[in-house]
Amino acid sequence: MKTDFYINPDTQKGGQPIKVLRVNIDQWFKNVYPEFETTELKEAIEKFQLHNELNVIEREEKIASPAFVGSFKIISIQETFLSYLWCLTYSLIYIYDKTIHEPRTIENHVISPNVTEKAHKARTLFNYALSLLDNFNPWDIENLPNPQYYDTQEDDYIEKANAAYLHAVNFVLIHELGHVLLGHVDNDIESDKNSIEISNETKIQDEIEADNFSFERMFKSPETLTNNHTSQVGLISALCSFIFFSTNMKGVEHPDPDKRLQIALEKLNLQPEDNLWGLSCLAFKLWSMNNNILLDWPKEVETYKDLFYLTMEQLGDLKA
Repeated sequence: MKTDFYINPDTQKGGQPIKVLRVNIDQWFKNVYPEFETTELKEAIEKFQLHNELNVIEREEKIASPAFVGSFKIISIQETFLSYLWCLTYSLIYIYDKTIHEPRTIENHVISPNVTEKAHKARTLFNYALSLLDNFNPWDIENLPNPQYYDTQEDDYIEKANAAYLHAVNFVLIHELGHVLLGHVDNDIESDKNSIEISNETKIQDEIEADNFSFERMFKSPETLTNNHTSQVGLISALCSFIFFSTNMKGVEHPDPDKRLQIALEKLNLQPEDNLWGLSCLAFKLWSMNNNILLDWPKEVETYKDLFYLTMEQLGDLKA
């Protein structure tokens, strides 16, 4: 039997199903590591005049950007982007686990009709996520996976997606906090005030520094929130979500999204057969299919890491 987890309008604010995790977002952001709220977050508020609350933009509109900090120094994020991020996280985890990893690693494995149906729903959910980049449409919570209305006995991947999603949101929010504490926001405000144009090279470098800032905080004490592996899945889900904003894998004011993903994977020091290499390859495959781009994958490779770098080479050729 399905349960509706929307129970408190005062704390579960918003108009989309993702609202049921709204309180969790605030809590996880403040507790990314034990001293975070009383040290770096406090410094951002007192020294850099950052607004002390997150701003979730609740308008029913298509996604404009993942998140931003403007001249008023408020970390803002669209509720529609949060929906997109949850859908993408669930879809990648379920499709990868059930249709790629388990058949590859379990001897004589047969995908059941029930899993086939759920994988189809995961792919439909993925398509819904991508549609939010162009237009806003309501989330069909009666028929598609979602965090608000579901059967806890029937779909345990929703709980897995919730945890990974919250880490993914943390990466995005702490990235924005990094822009504040690293002085990027103040530099932007001052440059705008003096009509000084900031080069794309500088903007890209700022983004790399903010990525590094967020990465270091996420893994300073990951067991504070869940565990190291779930933190890693959340990080990679966040970076995979950026891939679909581009049709050519090229960044203008940001690093190329495939390169951002590569940097993170390398910093994690993963084993060659780690599932995060495979999860990233799945994201590349879905991106290529969505953009009608052929990625020439061999029938067999030694490791997921090998497949990732083979894909990176092909993406590099496409961008050349």
